[in-house]
Amino acid sequence: MTKKTFIVVWTCLTIIALLTAGCASKPDTGGGTGSVKTVQLPAGDGDSKEKVKVRLAYWNKEDNMKTLLSLIEERLPGVDLEYQFIDATQYDTIIKTQLAAGEGPDIIGDLIDETTVRLGYFEDLTPRFEGKYHDSGTSYVTFDGKLYGLPQASWFNGIYYNVDLFKTYDVPVPKTLDEYFAAAQKFLDNGIKPQAIGLKNANVAMQSFIALALNDYIGTTEGQGFDEAFRVGKASMKDALLPALTTWTEYLKRGIFTKDMLGLEEEQAIDEFTSGKAAMFQSGPWYMDTFKQKNPNMKIGMFPNLGTKVGPGWMVGGPGVAFGINAKSVSKEAAFEVLELLSTAEGQQAYWNDNKGGSSYLKGVVFEMPPEYDDAQEAFKAGNVYFPPNGWGTMRNPIIDEMGKQIQAVVGGQATPEQALEAIDKKAAALRSK
Repeated sequence: MTKKTFIVVWTCLTIIALLTAGCASKPDTGGGTGSVKTVQLPAGDGDSKEKVKVRLAYWNKEDNMKTLLSLIEERLPGVDLEYQFIDATQYDTIIKTQLAAGEGPDIIGDLIDETTVRLGYFEDLTPRFEGKYHDSGTSYVTFDGKLYGLPQASWFNGIYYNVDLFKTYDVPVPKTLDEYFAAAQKFLDNGIKPQAIGLKNANVAMQSFIALALNDYIGTTEGQGFDEAFRVGKASMKDALLPALTTWTEYLKRGIFTKDMLGLEEEQAIDEFTSGKAAMFQSGPWYMDTFKQKNPNMKIGMFPNLGTKVGPGWMVGGPGVAFGINAKSVSKEAAFEVLELLSTAEGQQAYWNDNKGGSSYLKGVVFEMPPEYDDAQEAFKAGNVYFPPNGWGTMRNPIIDEMGKQIQAVVGGQATPEQALEAIDKKAAALRSK
């Protein structure tokens, strides 16, 4: 998967938004009637004037929120919830314009970053929600030790595998990178590609490496502060991740990944996997329908991305959205009630009901997923679903692109692991200087 391919993510969420009643007129969306759509929930019993209006903004369409909205209506009779669908291409501009004017929705999906927090747009959620969600979901919306957003169901990727091929060649599902390499050799010995991968896409290359780096360093106790330290220039890729990238080159040395894969598109890699020419494929649930269309009889499983360290493994992924509260909201207490309901097992299940394919970051909540994901459940239970670039601030997308290009250079023999990471650090330094 690619995370931009990521974001096609089957688990990824479309957004809803609630605009203020009595608020200044919303900015021109420039997108016609389908770009912005306000929907009012039924008032229910009693006088609606006694209810407290809460406005929620998110780019998810109402069909992807209907179960949660029904739960809010049922469980919070004092809340009059109003929401509006805003197309994702216009969402940032519309909401940021409102926030700059001291207005906007009471509950806001995403837009929580260093800049918006520094400008005072978001309420500190720490007193009520500290410790309730896994750090792997809250780290990217935590600044100076304060929590400003609550992460919801994740998108994720792991390693899909052909169940019948594993049985035919008596290959156990690997739990460490060494076991993965042993499985790969067994398939190579039998003329089967161990893993199909479309390295022509730089994002795919980046994801493969970041999965190993997550297992061997970034997701460990030693490396848990790396992303923030890298963002502010107190840590470098070369110093922290050279051992992980050196280990990653074993994929090349063992013939699992080859130079010719730099010419392979992701669609071609999918064909290799679904036709049985390759035993494994790194991706997420958004491709499951494609797999079934290409090979309806294929039995598929998924295990987490692995590293040299023993553990539950990691899924590369992140929250589809994090909800925060507008610091200027006049319905702040009611907004907190909504987020508190969402922060229950029932609230998480209601949200997930219309956004299946992700995992919950709320501690103690594990969704009942399809059997294809049984081998990945330990990672989900541990909250091991994380996308390191989410912690890189405004450098996120440029560094994702640079890392992908540098991993491709390593595959092609144009760069050593050390040179690749030095180039990424140089790019990061230039971005910070701006």
